[in-house]
Amino acid sequence: MKIALLAHGTRGDVQPALAIGSVLHNRGHSVRLCVNADLAAWAARSGLPVTSSALDVGRFLNSDEAREILARGRISTLVRRVTADERKADASIARSVVEVAQDADLILSSLGMALRGAALHELTGRPAASLLSAPMTPTAAWASLAGPVRDFRLGLLNRLTFAAFDNLLWRQSKPSIDRLCQELGVPPITRQLRIGALPAVHAYSPRLVPRPSDWGSEQHLVGPALPDADLRAALGESELPSDLHDWLAAGEPPVYFGFGSLPVPNPRRLLDDIVAVAGHLGVRALIAAGWTDYGVAAGKLSDTVFLAGADLNHDEVLPRCTAAVHHGGSGTTAAVTRAGIPSVVVSLFLDQPFWAWRLSRLGLGVELPFRSLTRTRLTRALREALTTQYVTKARAFGDLLRTENGAEQAADVIDRWAESPADREPHRPARS
Repeated sequence: MKIALLAHGTRGDVQPALAIGSVLHNRGHSVRLCVNADLAAWAARSGLPVTSSALDVGRFLNSDEAREILARGRISTLVRRVTADERKADASIARSVVEVAQDADLILSSLGMALRGAALHELTGRPAASLLSAPMTPTAAWASLAGPVRDFRLGLLNRLTFAAFDNLLWRQSKPSIDRLCQELGVPPITRQLRIGALPAVHAYSPRLVPRPSDWGSEQHLVGPALPDADLRAALGESELPSDLHDWLAAGEPPVYFGFGSLPVPNPRRLLDDIVAVAGHLGVRALIAAGWTDYGVAAGKLSDTVFLAGADLNHDEVLPRCTAAVHHGGSGTTAAVTRAGIPSVVVSLFLDQPFWAWRLSRLGLGVELPFRSLTRTRLTRALREALTTQYVTKARAFGDLLRTENGAEQAADVIDRWAESPADREPHRPARS
């Protein structure tokens, strides 16, 4: 098939599409990827054809403005600011999406592009599905990830939270969908589009999130879509730097500290807090910089602290650690649990509090919301996560999770769709 992969956001948002696209390419499918400008060069290392929009997600998240907003705890402001940047790039995103989806046999869209994929299906009739790294399809089993409550313990209330999120997302996305319609030269869509109306490939572990009984057969839970060794090598993550390799070998397994694309309000203070917490607990600390500039050069800071750069191979590093303090992004959560080590999840928004909730419920980690992060609370949470109870449970789960291969299983689903096109057709009400 000709497959259009529509993905934008942070690296964790785009990587599952790359992992699945690479497998599909190796199986003989023609795959094209649409991605935001700041990740285009990185994504192109995969060897897949890449078309980029003008959207630059990293520019704002790396800015002093984003750190200031986060320092004040204004999450809604952060979301509005990210949405505003996307709105400015709508025309470019629409052009890129239409270019990549032209003549596609299947349009597969990550969460940030899901409504655009649904719109293309609505307008062109081309088969479309969502690629979800966290459970966004409505269910009675838990509440929508967009809200502050994980489970109202009443199925009807849980379902209503998904309806509320659908309404909000549609209102926020309608101008972008109208711009896409304009690019295609067709009248605007008036009927509300919903992510849950499409078939979906759910790229996270069924052991972390069991499949709800009220999902339809078109919802496929395949496991996390992580890069294989060849793709990691192509993306520049194959081998550890020699100085990091030597540091790891020179002492006890460290605690991993990494916050991915999360804009850290005061990086230098956080660095000082990590050093102090590690010293208090008598553990070594491996800090993954991600998108954060800590104000010091990467490398060995002391015998007990190492600051690594952005391109760090989780498959190589995490199994050599004893625990992980992280932001709870879907990709990092998958990598940490597969490594068989417990977590302290310093969550902020979107799917991060959901993964913190799931790991806590399973005895695999400790929740510590970012707004509550202090040196004392981090010390307490990490001390708890390092107890035998968490370490033993995490190791056992890791043995199970390493048997999963979401990228291959996702490709299996898509291969079945190629053999039976009717199986990938969602229910399509008439346009109003």
